[in-house]
Amino acid sequence: MIGGLVALTVLSPLALPQVTFVVEGRGSFTMEVRIDQAPKIGGHFLDLVDRKFYDRILFHRLVPGFVVQSGDPESKKVTPAWARNHPGESGGTENLGEGGSGKSVPFEINDLKHTKYSVGMALESPMDDSGDSQFFINLADNHRLDGSYVVFARVTKGKGVVDKIRRGDRIKTAHRSG
Repeated sequence: MIGGLVALTVLSPLALPQVTFVVEGRGSFTMEVRIDQAPKIGGHFLDLVDRKFYDRILFHRLVPGFVVQSGDPESKKVTPAWARNHPGESGGTENLGEGGSGKSVPFEINDLKHTKYSVGMALESPMDDSGDSQFFINLADNHRLDGSYVVFARVTKGKGVVDKIRRGDRIKTAHRSG
């Protein structure tokens, strides 16, 4: 009680971590990391962001109307022009898409859906424990992935920037924000 009045404490909802990516020549976008739904994968992702792992990495895969993907550290060794001129399988880039940080995390089941602008963890096979540094942003609702690939974040700002990303675009920086 304060001066005869009862003091009320208002609890705010869990503040979810935000990560902003600056993409060279495109602008920036921000994602909200759902550590409440995918604590292991979300925590691993945030650790990589804090370690500057994603700085200078390329988006090495683009399948229009499906996904754009990044997170292979080997892409730091090539130029955007080289990546654009060396297409690989399934919208990828030749010799890219296999690398990671070296630390995989267990598959997590949650109720989040693969809707447009949700962010999923790339895996070697559906529902396996191979998630590491590679992530994809859904460019459309991809409900066929629900339950097989973990959604751990969603783009909240800069969706127009995500729509402009092309294979070979480089992430200048990724950092926690807000």
